[in-house]
Amino acid sequence: MRANVNPPQVSEIPLKSFCDEADLNAIKVHLTQLLHRPSITPNDAGCQQYLKRFFKNLGMTVDDFEVEGVSNLIAKIGNGSTRIAFCGHTDVVPALNTDLWHSEPFSLSERDDRLYGRGIADMKGAIASMLTAFEQALPNLDLEKFSFYFLITSDEEGDAEYGTKEIISRLAQRQELPHYCIVGEPASLDQSGDVLKIGRRGSISAEITIIGKHSHVAFPQNAKNASHTAVVMGKWLTQQSWDQGSDDFPGSHLEITSIQTCDSGDNVIPGECSLKFNVRYSHKETEANIKQRIVNGLVQLKQLANDISIRWYRSCEPYYTSGETANSMNDSVQSNIEPIHSEIVTEEPLTAETSLPIDIDLVAEVEQAIFDVTKRFPRLSTAGGTSGGRFIAKNGCQVIELGLPSHTIHQVNEYVTEKDILDLTNQYTQVLYRVAGK
Repeated sequence: MRANVNPPQVSEIPLKSFCDEADLNAIKVHLTQLLHRPSITPNDAGCQQYLKRFFKNLGMTVDDFEVEGVSNLIAKIGNGSTRIAFCGHTDVVPALNTDLWHSEPFSLSERDDRLYGRGIADMKGAIASMLTAFEQALPNLDLEKFSFYFLITSDEEGDAEYGTKEIISRLAQRQELPHYCIVGEPASLDQSGDVLKIGRRGSISAEITIIGKHSHVAFPQNAKNASHTAVVMGKWLTQQSWDQGSDDFPGSHLEITSIQTCDSGDNVIPGECSLKFNVRYSHKETEANIKQRIVNGLVQLKQLANDISIRWYRSCEPYYTSGETANSMNDSVQSNIEPIHSEIVTEEPLTAETSLPIDIDLVAEVEQAIFDVTKRFPRLSTAGGTSGGRFIAKNGCQVIELGLPSHTIHQVNEYVTEKDILDLTNQYTQVLYRVAGK
């Protein structure tokens, strides 16, 4: 990952401490309201109605809408041409093995300095931090130069077809795509802010169906063994070489996830077999190139079976936000993934009433904000699975992911510490002061 070559700077932005009872209580109020609602994907369970009331009390406009059972919300305040967004999700995974939980999963429970509840780390805790930080910073934000957005969905833990993707489509129609975005996914490892996600690899899955010919195992000359063909294909797939990535981006790789035949007994040669695989790929690859490469290989193997077909699904594009300053504020988005710093898009034509967005190096500003709070710089990372950030970044937005530690997400007794949620709140506040303070 990129080394921090610049020495720590003494921030000129006033640092507000959140380590007091009043601020922690404000966070817990939000947590209580969010955690007691069993918002298992795609059911929002009323979380966004609570957020809607909060945003309206701050003077924000709220657009909440539903697509195919998924609840989405866009809140906005400000009149500036530079658009900054916080992005998050209210949906959570189910709370299984409830008998192993210390307390009711869908409630806020406290033990020592730990706060428990399903979704507190992924990512209702980050939403509570965002709300508290934004309310604290709002009086000191420049609403003439900047516009601020909250983009919230209830479809992140599932297929993510009708969540952030629909929000971004709606903003595009209104010519209000964000220029800078902070996603509250649990990107940290051991402490809030120890890791800053600046991108994610792409992902594409596929299922190959192989049609051969059934026969009794005693008469292989009368069969085309589909499972044997699957083994050959699997070997070919795993022997493919891929790019090694870069300092800030892991390389691409392919993993076979399933090989299945119809269960017709141990004396029958299978005539049909399916093979599933997934490719995680860096910004040096494209989905189109991956598909073409695999299809070309299957053509060469077709003589081994009567028929071979492939179905592609769960496509997720990569994104990468560079840690360098923007060079050009109106370059068009390229078809391949390039560092976001050179690709901020202005959707509307420039007129006397519009202007280019303010040039911000979001990675550098967030790094410094984290240092202001914790006295250490984060490690930059693009590891992990996919996130909703990919839908936002593809339109030229600088996207980073900053959230709570991930070590208990989706587990029994999911928790965060009071210190981690206070630190994250303070980091969000400091980012707002640094990039958009008056």
